[in-house]
Amino acid sequence: MSEQNRTVAVAGATGFVGRHITAELLSRGYGVRALVRNTSKASEVFRDVEGRDRLTPVQADRVTAESASRLVEGAAACINCIGIIREQQGQRFETLHARVPELLTKACNQHGVERFVQISALGADPDGRAEYQKTKHAGESVVRRSGIDWTILRPSLVLGTGGEMSEMMVDWARGKSQPFLFMPYFTRRADGQWNLLPSETVDPAIAPIPVTDLAKAACDALDNEDTIGEIFNCVGSETTTWPEILRFVRDNADNTKPKINPGGIPAPAAHLAATVAKTVGMGSLLPYDAGMASMASEDSTASLEKFQAHFGFTPGSYQGALREAVANL
Repeated sequence: MSEQNRTVAVAGATGFVGRHITAELLSRGYGVRALVRNTSKASEVFRDVEGRDRLTPVQADRVTAESASRLVEGAAACINCIGIIREQQGQRFETLHARVPELLTKACNQHGVERFVQISALGADPDGRAEYQKTKHAGESVVRRSGIDWTILRPSLVLGTGGEMSEMMVDWARGKSQPFLFMPYFTRRADGQWNLLPSETVDPAIAPIPVTDLAKAACDALDNEDTIGEIFNCVGSETTTWPEILRFVRDNADNTKPKINPGGIPAPAAHLAATVAKTVGMGSLLPYDAGMASMASEDSTASLEKFQAHFGFTPGSYQGALREAVANL
């Protein structure tokens, strides 16, 4: 980025990852153009953030060619943080994960914005079992074809203050949300087969990344030419399992039930239940969808060698980030 223009457009600025990236940019002296649905929410989210006088909200109910143009106009770079883990009314994977990057990169090309950072996902895969994985990969493909100097970050589970997953796990530990009697996670068959027959199961391994480290990497990439045209797996320094994470939440959050324990649900069965529930119009009654069941049963780990070589730091353990997150709930 040029010294003359230090303005970054951030799509999804008030989301969990987006608000941390925005705060990191402001702390470094950047100006930020933040695409938000609600300016009042944006004012509340960034009320105590250092450098908020350099934040310009750009209001839009959704990303269109027009709102994307307004967002990136006058910016030197764009960071796209928009994403969902589960479809809801008016929010579709294809639209948010693939169409939005297309609209943003086209707007960048129109306005001469030469730098683009895409927050994707570690499980992005054109052959993935879940639409989330397929559409995340489709969004990456759009960015790679854009002609802009791009960097793609693929985080594992992201943990930290304000994260929806942290809130959900605390509710489980307090017995306040389904399934009430245990803290659920998804297991897979040890033999790797995907079917409903009883079999030995294994707990998926996971290396969560603190949201502050992901935000640091996204901002570092802007002025690091070595990251242009590269895809980076972004994971934390500690590999653990879902039961260990859930027990950590139970033992570190306030007002939890000390005897409530993690309980593994076979992913194929959970996937089938969610598929049937959606078919009969009752999918919203479950706290997960079919894609979440399949993805959460897979390992979410990766080598940090390439990340460390380009960014020069090692993301921390999930424990500090998760402890801070649950302490505020």
